[in-house]
Amino acid sequence: MVDQTGMSEKPARRPSDRETPRPRNPHRAESWQPNALRRVRVSAVEPLTPQSVRVTLEGDELGEFGADAGGPDLVPAVCSPSFDDVVVFCLPDPDTGEVILPVPAPGGGLGPPPGGAALVREYTVRSLRDGALCVDLVRHASGAGVRWLEAVRPGDELTIVGPRVSRALPAVDRMLAVGDATALPALARLIEERPPTLALDVLAAVPDSPALPRTVLPAVSPADADRVRVRVVAAAPGSADELINAMAAVELPAGFAWVAGESGMVTAVRRHLLARGQEPDRVQFTGYWSLGGPL
Repeated sequence: MVDQTGMSEKPARRPSDRETPRPRNPHRAESWQPNALRRVRVSAVEPLTPQSVRVTLEGDELGEFGADAGGPDLVPAVCSPSFDDVVVFCLPDPDTGEVILPVPAPGGGLGPPPGGAALVREYTVRSLRDGALCVDLVRHASGAGVRWLEAVRPGDELTIVGPRVSRALPAVDRMLAVGDATALPALARLIEERPPTLALDVLAAVPDSPALPRTVLPAVSPADADRVRVRVVAAAPGSADELINAMAAVELPAGFAWVAGESGMVTAVRRHLLARGQEPDRVQFTGYWSLGGPL
């Protein structure tokens, strides 16, 4: 996949100067976890498609552990209750192999250590169960993330920051979720974890939709077919036209709309939603990556 970031991979946001972060969307209640570095190991690297790979992480520090050596404070276990939770990977410098760790910043963010620059990327949590955290990534042309992915092997060590904020689903009866290949892990979790009362329209744009296996985007059971509609369209990375055309079959406005992927695509889809009557505060949109930007 050319010029595309890993699944839900994006540079970590700049730290905020606010002591209390502002809620990202008024319709999604937020819960926060400690901003703790955790040492883990790679237990499996599993190809899903020719373009995508699942990396599984394990380690004692995914559970509760002491914040300081010999200290009384305990960091709680990693939790990931929301479909679009992200985990931060602290990656080695592609040229030197050195890992520079970030430091906690005001507002729950991460900042560079004094005199250094940390290389971090955010990835969507595909699953967290039985002591293992899984993340799905896409092989792309270049960048620090893909260089790490090409070199990683089971047994390698990695430092991560678990999901710092989780956002609950909005209290609505019907939701629209739109994304490109980078949003597939979140879309897959949303399909799997959707409350039975929530009607869901999912639109996904990928470069080669016939090759998309169920290991990436799960099939909908016959019992849910009347409540969950999933459509996958073939589209070049960054293109919004195919998704907007597919939305002709979607009833709008929806109770809530979630849009994620390439920033230009996200902007175009959001503009289309607003033009069709979707209220601005009932659209949550996230640019996971940008054409030509860092990967």
